[in-house]
Amino acid sequence: MRLRQWDYLIVTASNALQAEAYESQLAVRGRLGLLSDVREVMVVPDPDGRRIGSGGSTLYCLMEVLSRRLGSKAGKSGPELWLGVLSELRILIVHAGGDSRRLPAYGPCGKIFVPVPGESDGALPLTLFERQLPRYLALPESDSGGGQVVITAGDVMLRFDPSEVRFADDGVTGLACYAKPVQGTRHGVFCPGQGESVRLYLQKPSIAEQKKNGAIDAYGQTCLDIGVMSFDAATAVKMLEVFGARWGGRGGPALALGGEMGEAVINRRLDFYREICCAMGSDADKFTHAKSAEQAGSLWNKKLLGKIFNAFSKAPFSVRLLKRCEFLDFGASRSLIDSGGRLLREYRGLSSVHTLLDINNEITGAGVVKGASAWVEGCRISAPLSLGGENMVVGVDIEEATSLPAGACLDVIKGRSRGGGEVWFVRCYGIDDLFKESINQGATFCGMGMLEWLESVGGGPEDVWAGEVGIGERSMWNACMFPAVKRQSDYRRWLWMFDAAEVCEKDAEAWLQADRYSLEEILAAADHGDFYGRRRMIRAKAIESSLRRVFSPGSEFSSAELAYVLREAEDAGALAGAVLTEGHWHFRNSRAGGTDCLVFPRIIHTLGSALLELYEDEDVMLSKALPGLEGMLSKARRKWLAGLGLDPGSGVPVVAWGKRAC
Repeated sequence: MRLRQWDYLIVTASNALQAEAYESQLAVRGRLGLLSDVREVMVVPDPDGRRIGSGGSTLYCLMEVLSRRLGSKAGKSGPELWLGVLSELRILIVHAGGDSRRLPAYGPCGKIFVPVPGESDGALPLTLFERQLPRYLALPESDSGGGQVVITAGDVMLRFDPSEVRFADDGVTGLACYAKPVQGTRHGVFCPGQGESVRLYLQKPSIAEQKKNGAIDAYGQTCLDIGVMSFDAATAVKMLEVFGARWGGRGGPALALGGEMGEAVINRRLDFYREICCAMGSDADKFTHAKSAEQAGSLWNKKLLGKIFNAFSKAPFSVRLLKRCEFLDFGASRSLIDSGGRLLREYRGLSSVHTLLDINNEITGAGVVKGASAWVEGCRISAPLSLGGENMVVGVDIEEATSLPAGACLDVIKGRSRGGGEVWFVRCYGIDDLFKESINQGATFCGMGMLEWLESVGGGPEDVWAGEVGIGERSMWNACMFPAVKRQSDYRRWLWMFDAAEVCEKDAEAWLQADRYSLEEILAAADHGDFYGRRRMIRAKAIESSLRRVFSPGSEFSSAELAYVLREAEDAGALAGAVLTEGHWHFRNSRAGGTDCLVFPRIIHTLGSALLELYEDEDVMLSKALPGLEGMLSKARRKWLAGLGLDPGSGVPVVAWGKRAC
């Protein structure tokens, strides 16, 4: 039975800037036809850039849907009307808002668009979004077929069979898999009851707590929450009521949160799993709810937690335990290498654990990467790069022989200085540096204690933290550690930062005098367009060099994707010439009667369609649209094209040529 289509795919963002970047990426995927299984795609940022947690952002997603659906009626609407609207919708929410504090190299794109290993014939580099979305879209409705809201996390890759999933008709259903109890200390844990009911839900419980509450079975396994929760329209409306959804008056018919509970969502953050799920289950009580939430970092006081408990403790709560499920974490630098390495080994059939992840790189001339257990992505490499192991290198131009010690991470990203000038931010750090932790909790930098590193270069806290940053708030996240340079290649001046104990006085003084920025500042000042543009150009070159595979009978490479690649290519004429050359090869070498005889017409039709998409409304000559195309083709190929009525010479309108090709 074909599933009912999802009405909304909503991606959440932490602020308006991140939302704008997400919208641009989703728009590209929409134009390429990659989101055709969803009726409408939206990005919903946290309000005013204030982090409000997964529960808070879920509420804002629901309010945005209702505001759009109800229009002028939203201001006068209430629970009854909300229920009527949501009962007709399937809504998939992917929570992707975050500062990437554990994965700073990908702050500009967010964890959801982190590149991942794998073979792809598409115009876009393969990302975590492409790998996980098809599985989420294949999730079933509840048996009742009424309204449904599903929330998921954007920084993990879950591998399971969606056909195994069943969601209860009422209340909340969570998906789970078996895991070691130690994994449960970092995530949510279900304590199953009769059938598929839930007795208790614990958030980041210690192993002792798991044992005490019967979460560990006879085989020493825990029922781990994998972050996918489905709930019905009635539960969604209950959430809106409890947390004060009301007419917001934002200059239009929009809903917003108000009252004591709504203000708490904004000021204290609402985590769906921590504050809400911990209140549910047949054995839950106010004491265990408050204790579990507090231990997991909740800022809600007992009075407010009590109101949440009273509202949700009786709600139906089910768990669907998946027999086969893998949980790959892409949320931190080390886990990125580990999870990416696992994917690559599976894809290539490798057994070695020391995998070098070479992703979206342009390697030319003397360029070569030597090392193991390392992640190298978005780089242009024309000279040797030697890695000591457990390294990350992202967005760097390697034009001279470069070596990095074990555990060293280097990324370079374009952005704007405080004065508005164009700069490149150079970020050197260690694979295990803790950017979220305060200096009082053991924050490290390049493998050294934070204060120890500063002392090695003759600096102190006053050199990297502004006076208004309290001692308890000082961390690697808000420390001005990273120099801004005028040229990308100037990153080489700062590679000594990986070994500050051996720094010379001249380099230390240069660092103290440098224009330096914190990770927090760089996240806001980064040039998102350049971040994506760099990777698009590298991808365009990779496609140009692998046209035989791109146009193979099993490939789904489309004219829309070729149009996208032509738009991004450094030399569109050269790329079009390479496509025609590939078509000529197939014209001469295809076997009669085999499927390969269809490749030539497909290539010519694809190129024609791509050009029509690019220039449909423009009166442009082919020679202007694709300068240098004719010079890219041999005399024999030009004669061959002329015989097909596809003479690429000057004076041919690109639209007429494209139509003839089709």
